[in-house]
Amino acid sequence: MIYVEEMLDRKTGELVSVDKGDWITITELATLFGLGRRRATTVLRHLDFLQVEGGGRDSRHRIADWVVQRGWGKRLHRKTDKFPFDVVGPEAVQWIKERWQGAVTAIERETFSGPVAEAKAALADFEAAYGRKEMTVQMKLCWLADFLPGLTQEQIGSVLDVTQQLVSRFISIRSNQLREAKALKANRFDGPVRSQAVVLVSPGPIRKSTTPRKMTIEA
Repeated sequence: MIYVEEMLDRKTGELVSVDKGDWITITELATLFGLGRRRATTVLRHLDFLQVEGGGRDSRHRIADWVVQRGWGKRLHRKTDKFPFDVVGPEAVQWIKERWQGAVTAIERETFSGPVAEAKAALADFEAAYGRKEMTVQMKLCWLADFLPGLTQEQIGSVLDVTQQLVSRFISIRSNQLREAKALKANRFDGPVRSQAVVLVSPGPIRKSTTPRKMTIEA
C-alpha cells in the first residue's frame, strides 16, 4: 500500500504530498521472504522487531515500540472489525533484509543442534510411537516439562515455535493443576484415619447347635 504524507511548504503555505513509499503488512513481509507468517514471526521476534502484547488468548505480535518511534512502522486498526494490524515501511524492510539471513542461521543452529533439537526429536518420536499427532501446544508443553525438565522456557518456546510468554502461561497453569492434584490426593488418601466400629463375628465354642455371637472392637 502506498502511503502519502502531507507536509506544509513554509515558502508557499501550501500542503505538499510526499510519497512515503510502499508499506506492507507482516503477512506480506513474510511472503516477501518466502516464509509463512508463523515462521517469519519467529525470525522477526529474534530480531526484536516484534513484541508480544496482551495476555492469554488476547496476546498478539505487534511491531516493537522502537520501530514506531523511528517512523518505520505504523499500528493500525480496521474500522470493520476488532483486529488490529501493523504495516512497515521501506526503510524497515531494508533493515530486516540486512539481518534476515543471520537471524535465520542463528535460529537453525539452535533448532538443529543441542537441547532444542534433541527435545524436538524426542517429542516427534513420542507422537509417532503412540499416535499423538493431535496433541495441542499445551499438551506438548506438559510432556516436555515432565520428561525433559532441564529445558528453559525459551528452549521450550523454540521447540514448539511459540513465544516465551505463552510458555510461561501454560507452565503456570500446569503448576496450579499439580498443586491442586496433590492437595486432593492428600485429603483423600493421606488424611487422619477416622475411628470406626468394626464388627467381627466369632463362632464361639464348637457345639452341635451354635449361635454366633457378635464382638465389637473400636478401631
